[in-house]
Parts: sequence; structure tokens; C-alpha cells
Amino acid sequence: RSHFGSSHLKPIAFQRHGRHIFIGGPCPLFAMASTKRSSVIAAKGDVPESLRSKWRAAFASFDLKGTGVIDSEELTSVMRSLKMIPHDGEVEAMIAAVDHDGDQAVNFEEFELMMVAAGRDKSSAGKVGFAHVVDRHIKMGDVARLITSECTSFVDRFCREHVSEYMDLPHPEERGIEHKPAWFDTYKRFTEEAELTMQTVMVLWGVAAQKSFDEDFLEAIQEGNLLDDFLKLTEYETFISRMRSYVHEQQTGMPVLDPAAMAHIPRPMTPHTRAKTQQRLPGNDQG
Repeated sequence: RSHFGSSHLKPIAFQRHGRHIFIGGPCPLFAMASTKRSSVIAAKGDVPESLRSKWRAAFASFDLKGTGVIDSEELTSVMRSLKMIPHDGEVEAMIAAVDHDGDQAVNFEEFELMMVAAGRDKSSAGKVGFAHVVDRHIKMGDVARLITSECTSFVDRFCREHVSEYMDLPHPEERGIEHKPAWFDTYKRFTEEAELTMQTVMVLWGVAAQKSFDEDFLEAIQEGNLLDDFLKLTEYETFISRMRSYVHEQQTGMPVLDPAAMAHIPRPMTPHTRAKTQQRLPGNDQG
């Protein structure tokens, strides 16, 4: 086993070519006295199930290879996706700090003890192993749900209020059908209200940012495709396609696809689609 897991070593950090280099380090969790370690294990039972559920989901997100453990390569990838660029040796040191069995990876039991210890040790500011990275990941998920919820609710509410105006929409395979001016008028109203909704989301987003997030955190969210599906609806054909699903519900009694799923269906974000999203956001933010 490497020296990173040696509990008797103290962390050494120095600069080389302007970069921080980390060598070894104590195990903030497992270098504790056995009595303190036992108290952390005992404290697991006091963790609310809702929080443990978030930890399990986070662990699964970090376990990119699906092997049941988190290694340095996976942690590095997650950190970069969160706009957290680690220094040389930093990832290995964070894993070694909570790697109790010495396999240079973190299983769920070790992961959970890390999170419990970070929550109990206020002096560590959450930086036990890579607990602070996990917290950042969870917070991003919370913001994502806030954004998605606001946008989803607006789309579903608007479509249900105006579906009666589109009951004679032609089948998507029919060609040469002239669209009614009333359809365009309602679509225009949708885009206007969508812009207001975006402004509301931006306000909520900004409030959250001032309280607990930094610019890199917000940039990481903005570069995702959370808003892409919503903004896509401001294009006429996409809006009509969405409205057609509500018409189908009225005509057949079959429920519309889960609005949340319709509002945000994760898919690969290409540079082209990301660029289009980025172009639209500033206009909404300034409105």
C-alpha cells in the first residue's frame, strides 16, 4: 500500500512550478482514536433516511464505472465536471484519507462514514476526504431540481390552459396544412411567459448563488443541458409538438408523459446545442 494510507504521516504540501503538490496525509476519519471512530459509526444511525438517500445517489453518480467503489480516476472526472480542478496528488490524498481497507478506492461504507464524520466535525468545514466534493454535487442537484420544477410547472400549466385552442391540430405526418393565426398568437404568448419564467428562475438561481455558491458552481450548472429542453420549446415546431401531446390526452384519455420527464430528458450536450443555450441565456438574464 502507498504511503498515502499511512496514518502516522502528516500531510505535506509544497509548490513546484507554481502548483501545489500533496504528499501523503493523515486519515482524518480512520486515524482517529478508536473511540472516536466508533462514535462516528454509531452516529450513522442518527442520519435521516432522506439524507442517506442523497448519499447513495451521489455515490452512484461518482461510481462512473459501476464497480461499487470510487477510485481516483472517477473522483477526478467528477471534480472536473463540478469545475473543481484538483492539484497534483490531491485526489489520491483525499481517497487515502478515508480508504480504510487499503484498496486505493472508496466503497459505500467508507463513503458513508466519511460523510458522517464531515457532518460531525465542524472544524473541518466539511473537508474530510472528499466530502466537500460530494456536498457540492448534492447542492448542484438541489439547484437543478429547483430550476426543473419551475420550468416544468409553467409548461404543464400553460399547455393545459390552452389545449382547447389546438384540438384541431393536424397529424404530424400531414403536409401542406396551413397553421391558424390563433396558434401563432398563443405560441407568442407562451414565449413571452416563458421569458418571464426564465427571469424568475434566474432570480432564484442568483439568490442561491449569493448564499452558498460560487461563480464556477453556477457555470457548471449553466453548461449542462438543464435549460436546453425548456428553451427548445420557444421554437414553434417544438411547442406545437408538445401541445399535440396534450391534445392527444384530451382525445384519448391517455395521460401525457410525465411532465417532468418531458421538460428535461437528459441527453448528450453537443458544443452546438450548448452554444445555442448560452446565446439565449444572457438575453433572458438581462430581461
